[in-house]
Amino acid sequence: MSISSPYKGLAPFEDSELDALFFFGRERDTEIVVANLIASRLTVLYGPSGVGKSSLLLAAVARQLRELPEGPLVVVFASWGDDPAESLAAAVADAAGIEPAPLLDVVERAQAERDVYLVLDQAEEYFTYHDSDRSFETGLAEVVNATLRVNVLLSLREDALAKLDRLKGDIPSLFANVLRLDRLDRTAGRAAIVRPLQRWSELEGEPVVAEDVLVERVLDGVGTGLIELGPGGLGVVEGNGAARGIEAPYLQLVMQRLWDVERASGSSTLRAATLEELGGAGQVVADHLERAIDALDPAQREIAARLFDHLVTPSGTKIAHEASDLAEFAGVTPAEVDGVTATLARHRILRTDESGRWEIFHDVLAGAVLGWKGRHDAERAVERARAEARRRHRRLAFLAFGALVALAGMTALAVFAFSQRGAARDQARSAKSGQLVASALSVVDSDPELGVALAVEASRVEPTPRVEEALREALDASRERAVIDTGHSIVGMDVDPSGPRVLAVGDDGVARLYALDARKLLWSHRVDGGAAAFVGGGRSVVMIADRALVTVDAATGRPRGKPVRVSLPGVVEELVPSRDGTSAIALVGKPRARAISLATGAWIGRVKHPRVVTDAAYSPDGRLVVSGGRDWTGRIWSARRWAEVEEPLRGHNGQVLAVAFDRTGDRIATGSTDQTGRVWRVGTGRLFTTLFGHTAYVSDVAFGPGRVVVTASGDGTARTWRAEGVPARVLRGHRGPVRKAEFANDGSVVTGGVDGTIRVWDPGTSIDLVPAPHAAGPSAPRRRAVSPDGSATAVADGDVVRLRTASGAKVLAGHKDAVNSVAFSPDGHLLVSAGRDHDVIVWDVATGTETYRLEEAQSASVEDARFSPDGRWLVTAGPKSARLWTAGGQGGRYLYGPKPPVTAVGFDARSREILTREGNGTVRRWPCDLCGELDELVALAEARLRATGRRLTADERARYLD
Repeated sequence: MSISSPYKGLAPFEDSELDALFFFGRERDTEIVVANLIASRLTVLYGPSGVGKSSLLLAAVARQLRELPEGPLVVVFASWGDDPAESLAAAVADAAGIEPAPLLDVVERAQAERDVYLVLDQAEEYFTYHDSDRSFETGLAEVVNATLRVNVLLSLREDALAKLDRLKGDIPSLFANVLRLDRLDRTAGRAAIVRPLQRWSELEGEPVVAEDVLVERVLDGVGTGLIELGPGGLGVVEGNGAARGIEAPYLQLVMQRLWDVERASGSSTLRAATLEELGGAGQVVADHLERAIDALDPAQREIAARLFDHLVTPSGTKIAHEASDLAEFAGVTPAEVDGVTATLARHRILRTDESGRWEIFHDVLAGAVLGWKGRHDAERAVERARAEARRRHRRLAFLAFGALVALAGMTALAVFAFSQRGAARDQARSAKSGQLVASALSVVDSDPELGVALAVEASRVEPTPRVEEALREALDASRERAVIDTGHSIVGMDVDPSGPRVLAVGDDGVARLYALDARKLLWSHRVDGGAAAFVGGGRSVVMIADRALVTVDAATGRPRGKPVRVSLPGVVEELVPSRDGTSAIALVGKPRARAISLATGAWIGRVKHPRVVTDAAYSPDGRLVVSGGRDWTGRIWSARRWAEVEEPLRGHNGQVLAVAFDRTGDRIATGSTDQTGRVWRVGTGRLFTTLFGHTAYVSDVAFGPGRVVVTASGDGTARTWRAEGVPARVLRGHRGPVRKAEFANDGSVVTGGVDGTIRVWDPGTSIDLVPAPHAAGPSAPRRRAVSPDGSATAVADGDVVRLRTASGAKVLAGHKDAVNSVAFSPDGHLLVSAGRDHDVIVWDVATGTETYRLEEAQSASVEDARFSPDGRWLVTAGPKSARLWTAGGQGGRYLYGPKPPVTAVGFDARSREILTREGNGTVRRWPCDLCGELDELVALAEARLRATGRRLTADERARYLD
């Protein structure tokens, strides 16, 4: 049989002999995954959307497992739409040739004769289809926790990894063995282009080759971030100074298109000139969807837009639906849907899954589909506005003609006509404002400051409630507060523990001290390597210059005393002082880091890490030192004996690049080339939590107040984490790897990057609630409330609320446990009740019906719930925190800061401060910047944009405004 093409386009590689023959570039990844799956009962494999996890598992991993000498049973499962426990059990039974049974039973029988490997692919879809049903999780836990010859691999998209947290209670070993599948590097990408051609030529007996220059141009064109077809449009910048990964689906799509064009012309060479004629790699990818859309008539395009609403979520997750359901969603006949789906399937935009339901052909198309859908909707809105304007202008012309006949009515008709023209212009403004809002929301996750700037522009076009909410969302996502451009890549950084100053060492060998608040250079001093740090609580700076220890006054930069000669075997890359300022560890890139006296320069010890020491840190009391090294471990040493005092911190799958103690000395954080941070307990060496999320090496770690953590990474971001290891915020803004990250004394985060900038961030880990023990705080929660005008009363009575109004008495039943508090809205139209069942219910006072419910409003019993005086907000109190909602029930922003338990909540008279009362009576205030109205939010946004220097570029103005 003739093989039509050596490339797959967007079709995934399948578990077939033919596909295995053409699958190249993932040989090393296959070995790693297979080895881990054999060695571990449970392996979690994750990676970015479209990285090729399914192809790897089907075309390589599953086949290698089946070829093992012991002949294991290998089941690859990805049917998440129906009951997954039942479907997986049926798949295992079918593969093993045994009778169907519940999952644990069928697995026990299957493994009686041989080892069983369960490969659960595309597990992110489980959370899409089964957000509340936990039966599969229970069954999976039984299989993993039992003593069976069964090993499981769970594969899912990176953006769904955090959702696995809900399995941790049932599967304690859930994150014990985690692998990340990264994008292809250039070497692997080159193999994925060239070697399929060689294999095809061998099998077909006809040599076909690719020009070397073509191979390089394709790789240049399909690098990570170069092709972005999502709602933000083409041209998202990524890479951040590191080597770009290769987007395998785009590579396959481009090569398939080139193959089709060249072979149709009879050419046996894939040429760079042909790629250029097609417009380059980016245009080939963009044309894939556009060719499919062009094949639809206008009516079918409208149907496609409605179908896409249900096939792709706003976050880019694909969902499968029956054709009959799609027809109902779109409000058209099944025949009309069939015509659209058939065309889109022919162009590989849609496909049917194993159950016959329609879904997006490949994950990478989700962004393109959302982008087209957004453009389509915006164009329709503009067309409707223009059509309405034309209609009104025609009416204007008709009225003007009538005015010539009846001059007496000319003045009145002219006024009317101009009002009609004004209405048309108003509609056009509304469409433009809506388009800017959509653009702002689409970039909030990738570039929050751009989202803020676009939302401000939308407010200038037309201030609407939708603009206000978009601006509030963008401001909430925006964490950047200040930017200092040093002009030199940052290689070392230290933050003043006493005030808003940062010491940065550039790659030009100069240490510079900046005032963070004024963004001003205070002084500079030439140093060796990256060796400069604060000592004495920020009063002095110690550095190594010309191989001597130099101490300068931090305020003036003037020397304090004479330089002290120090003998070190190389350039000092970093100087790590002890808290008391008497000693420091000098990292010189050799197997032994030296501890030196800052008074004499003499050696006082060595950190005898088995391999090169990459980082070190003193404990707060100076008694211990932790080091990280290239041996994949962290090690803890006595600072008196310089002997290892605890078991090594083992668990990273790469070099440990960064280490830090928390402020109590009870925990240690580490960062590694394995793209994770980890937090460990001092004394036991046990792992407390793993910090997943970065997509490149973790270059720095630091603790902040309350054991929150910040990590910096080569992926161009810093991330903050709450004390329990839960992700808080992604800090985006650097244009390259982030090398350093620390907390300032005011709780903000300061980062330094390869791009030469120092950036200051709101970490989003704990909202600064100001203790105000003597201020009037919220009263105790009330189980009886009276409406503001006195016409209605509400009384909590067990799990119901008894409401009495002028029209009579009603019993409001809806809670499943005791009601803790009731409160009326300022206008008396609504009543809110907070219950021990974790829920908050808002009732319509006039009818006694439930308006909406906040299910699981808190993690436990809700102690209190109240409206703001302006009626725009609702705040709730739980045992662990307070939480802010819009009066319509959206948002749910946590107020991290109050000390639990929170017993009561409320607002100040202006609705601009939230008040909390704690169990010991302490009252705290939180200035709620986001509680303001649109004009206040615009002023806040403009102030933030001024502080960071963020303005729309010429390209951005052309794309979004012109």
